[in-house]
Parts: sequence; C-alpha cells; structure tokens
Amino acid sequence: MLSVEEARRRVLDAVGVLDPVDLDVADAAGYAVVEDQAAPHALPRFDNSAMDGYAVRASDTYAAHESSPVELEVIGEVQAGRPPDREVEPGTSVRIMTGAAVPRGADGIVPVEHTSESDGVVSVNQPTSPGRHVRPAGDDIEAGAVAVRRGTELGAGELALLASLGLSPVTVVRRPRVTILVTGDELVAPEAEVAPGRIRDSNTVALRVLATEAGAEIVGSERVPDDRGATLDAFRRAAAGSDLVISSGGVAVGRYDFVKDVVQELGHIDLWRVAMQPGKPVVLGAVGDTPFMGLPGNPVSIHVGFEQFVRPAIRRMRGCRSLLRPTLEASLASELEKRPGRLHFVRVRLAQESGGWQAVPTGPQGSHIQSSLVDCHGVARFPSEATRLEAGEMVTVEVWKLPDGEGVR
Repeated sequence: MLSVEEARRRVLDAVGVLDPVDLDVADAAGYAVVEDQAAPHALPRFDNSAMDGYAVRASDTYAAHESSPVELEVIGEVQAGRPPDREVEPGTSVRIMTGAAVPRGADGIVPVEHTSESDGVVSVNQPTSPGRHVRPAGDDIEAGAVAVRRGTELGAGELALLASLGLSPVTVVRRPRVTILVTGDELVAPEAEVAPGRIRDSNTVALRVLATEAGAEIVGSERVPDDRGATLDAFRRAAAGSDLVISSGGVAVGRYDFVKDVVQELGHIDLWRVAMQPGKPVVLGAVGDTPFMGLPGNPVSIHVGFEQFVRPAIRRMRGCRSLLRPTLEASLASELEKRPGRLHFVRVRLAQESGGWQAVPTGPQGSHIQSSLVDCHGVARFPSEATRLEAGEMVTVEVWKLPDGEGVR
C-alpha cells in the first residue's frame, strides 16, 4: 500500500491547472488569480485628507492655543471628487472634506473640531504638524508593486483592492466541472421510503457539498446500480462533459464491485490502495482523458478520502496557491489505540485551553459512524506505526473548520 503522502503526490501529478477566463471583479469571488497583479498606479493616487477640517501650512499653526487661537483666512473649499483650485499661501487655509485632495502649499490638516469659522476667517486653537491627517500618495501601495499574488483565492479584500486599481476584468482559472457517480443497489433517494435492505443515499449529498466547497462546479450526479453495463455507460457519460469524475463505492474486490474494471476498460488505473484508516481503497485513474478519483462507499471514508486527495486535486485544477488544509498542534483529550501499519485519521472537536488547543475525539471512529462528523473540526493524525497515544500527548490536527468564535493563536 502507498503512504498517504505518496498517493497524494500521484494524485496531484495527474491533474493540471485548467484554462484561464476573464471575469469582472464583481463576479470573481472565490476564483484563483492566474498571474501576479501589479498596481498600475499608486494608491492613493494623490495626497488626501483623513479628516474634515482645514488644509493649512503647518508652520502657520505652531503658536495656536485654546487661549490664543491663530486666525487664518479661508480662501476656498475642496470636496471629495473635486480637484483643488487654490494654492495655500502663508496665512491662508482651505476648507477640506475627508478624502479630498490636499491643495498645493498645504502640508497639514487641522480637524474641524479644533476650529471655529466666522466671516471667512478660521480660528485654529490647536497646532498641526507636517503630514498630520494627510494620507500621502502611495501610502497603501506603490505603483508597480504586487497587489495580489498569483494563485490567491479572491475574496472581498482582494477584489476591492483590484477594483480600486482598475484591474477589471481579472484573469482567473475557471472552476473544474465535476460529475459524481454513487454506486450501489442498496441506495435510494433521501426522501424515499426505505424497503428492507435499502438505505438512503447520503454519499451524493456529501460529495456534492464537499466538491462545491472545494470550488468545483457540479455538472452532474447519478446513482448507479451494481450492474457492469450500467456502470460502463455511466462512466462514459460522466467523462464526456467533465474535468474530473468522482465516484463512491464499487472500488473494492467484491462480486459486484465493477468500478475498477470499468475504468481499466475505458482508461487506466494508477493507484488503488492507500495505507490509511478510514478509506484504504482509494482509486486514481482516468476515464479516457478525464481524471478519475474513486472513494470507498462508507460515509466517513468518503469524507476523509475527499479531504486527503480530491480536495487538493480540485484546488490544484483551480490554480490555488495553497492546496492542503492548515494544521495545528493540540493536546489529546483521551487515550487512543490501534494496530500498526496505517495512518489513522481520528475525527476530533477542538477546544481552547489556557495552554493552547485540546483535541477531543468525536466518539466511535468506525467508518460508518456519520454522527462522528457532526461538529467535527478536523482530524488528528495517529501515525502509521504507532499503536497508542496517551491522553495529554500532542497530536497534529488537520483543521477543517474552527470552533465558532475561536481563532488560532
């Protein structure tokens, strides 16, 4: 069996970054940018006021005091969005609004609350200094500097910056088109009545959500019966319109497990078994030229296998700079035991203690225990050759989400 790291390396080698598309910045949320985005100009583009007040020569205000204000002639006003049309000479001032361009000659701003104006004269009762309350050109970013790095997933902050720099449309990597095939005669729709021996299909729901959250576009999903001909037809259809086919079930060696044989007939298999628990039977291959990832049928195995292999593959196809979940170190809340030979992924909840994070197993860890995924914050890695972890021992936790209201320190 392959290690998780080697299997993941093969998965990532089997997929490539998809085609670029140009999108308006308002429509590019969640996409990864193709190239470094350099600022075409400084931001701000001009010196502007951080306050409502008066633009002055700072030296004119040095003697100002509440008991003996300095009086300056008000020669004009500049609003945000209007260019200044007066130069501030010694003994004069210009009324100015927040965000407005600082007029020539002025080097400081006196906030309005430190002034009073009457008959075209402003009384200044506190001094200012050069640069005080002035936002200089390039204070945010200099012309030519990288505003957003290649591979960054664009959120509100990045898109707002690109908009401010006029970098719209922006070239991003398109989302991978994904088809999901869930195999098994026993599966019925979630809303269906359940006959003896049948179970409701949770795998389609889980895979659609996981793939969507990873940034894929779901172009199809299908429940496939345990029939070789039906499986063959379903895989042909899926590969024809997809960038990636994901399946669950049918990848073991049972009498009705047809997925491996069908994929080998239509394409090829590159790996099968991985030294992990849950989720040992993981298949990487291709259906024609379309990459294929096959996961086991047990619900927890699907979730863990998706996180280790499919999510990184989707993110690579999207051109994302970071492919893997973040990790943190946590103290294990209770002892764990296992047999050696496989890397175990233990579902845990995270809690903050005075000394850092604590990882609390979510309960029974069987690959069919779906309740272990409820309020699950990630998985603690139980090393392959280890057989016992003591309570209080430090473990590496792969973080899927953080507890509400918590932050990584």
